[in-house]
Amino acid sequence: MMMNHGKIFGTTSMGERGQVVIPAEAREELGIKSGEKFVVFGDARKGTVILVKSEIMNKFANFFFNKSKRFEKIAKEIFEKTETDIEDDGEKE
Repeated sequence: MMMNHGKIFGTTSMGERGQVVIPAEAREELGIKSGEKFVVFGDARKGTVILVKSEIMNKFANFFFNKSKRFEKIAKEIFEKTETDIEDDGEKE
């Protein structure tokens, strides 16, 4: 079964020790190997759990930190503009 951004690989259940088996088809198609590390996200209200390969999160973090100078510059410009807007509003009163 296909979804907008992925595929449903079947069902699984959690054992007494909190272990969940990822279906073989998912492991094969997604290239998941034994011992693979995941970052676990969840939303209790929605009843969802999302596993993301740690290597993907590491790539994202590396990209973010490599680009952090650019993000810092943009954030500084936004912050300075916000401060200017606040000061301008204060002077009008």
